[in-house]
Amino acid sequence: MSRCRMPPSFLALARCAVVTLASLAAVSVQARMEPLADQELSDITGQAFINLTTDTNAQGITFSRVNFGLDVNTQLNINKLELGNYGRNGESVPADISINNFALGTVNANDTINPFLIRNPYLELAYKNNRVVGVRIGFGEAQGFLSGDINSFTGNLAIDIYGRGSYLAGKIKEAQSSCFFNINCTLADALGALAGDAVFKAQAELVCGPSMANCNAGDPDALRALYAGLKDGTVLTIPENSGIGSSLVSILLPLITSQDCKMLGLDTCFNLANYKTLPVGKFDTNTQQFTDTAKGVFIAMQTENINWRDPQNASNFITALAGAFMNMPRNADGSGAVTLDFVQALQGAVRQDTCLGAATHGC
Repeated sequence: MSRCRMPPSFLALARCAVVTLASLAAVSVQARMEPLADQELSDITGQAFINLTTDTNAQGITFSRVNFGLDVNTQLNINKLELGNYGRNGESVPADISINNFALGTVNANDTINPFLIRNPYLELAYKNNRVVGVRIGFGEAQGFLSGDINSFTGNLAIDIYGRGSYLAGKIKEAQSSCFFNINCTLADALGALAGDAVFKAQAELVCGPSMANCNAGDPDALRALYAGLKDGTVLTIPENSGIGSSLVSILLPLITSQDCKMLGLDTCFNLANYKTLPVGKFDTNTQQFTDTAKGVFIAMQTENINWRDPQNASNFITALAGAFMNMPRNADGSGAVTLDFVQALQGAVRQDTCLGAATHGC
């Protein structure tokens, strides 16, 4: 179990960071020294796999960052990952980040492992007035499956949802009580007939869900979120080269907009608890292979709101709220850190096996 209560003291914050980093990057290494001839040495250039950098920001905060030039392949299970367990005004959920049966990587039926890849991890401390006010554990790149029963999520979770127009049209019609003189069904029929084979896409994020007391459905919600989905005003997109029918449908797309967690009667906000395994990085559901990594992923804990430098763009800053904050942002090319097809988005994602032997989770 990994549990950190906030707001922490300096000692508790440092201890929590060390324990969390050790858990996420547990690796066994075997190596032996081999002599090199003078000629071989002259042909080698490089740098230490650990280096230290310092930085400051407009808040008067100084940052010290330890960069580890490593590639980490890991498969791990944590019974409960809980960060930022303390009371917040207006929040009934007890922790900033709470995930039961947390796991990175998966296990096949023959007990072979599909590891979670971490490249260039780092540990960063934030100082203000000679005291530590924040700790950040970051991954230059990340790729693999993240599993768990998500109870709450504070931070940034960028998701790409995609799928064929024919499937989306069918689900929209299923959501109607009747299609007799129903404009939603008419739009769905046009979408399916003109662009049934085209792949549509929408950008999802953490949002307020339906019937939540402290916010409006479809509003962005970065604090102890329970839902992910399409924020109000989100419009579907379609590739420009998808054919004449798709060009006609693109004219109708402004009418197919998410509002109050609905799009033509179809739900567009989904409980995070329904997503038991999420692919971190670009994942092709057809080939069941990852095609790229997610960049800029980090977990931060701070005693006040802190502007951490954006790992993908050094001129930008990411504001992490006081407490615990997990950043799974959009990549520099605009793609999401997590990719789901329409089926997974609407029906949830089942948990993949993360344990050796008979158990599937909580091992």
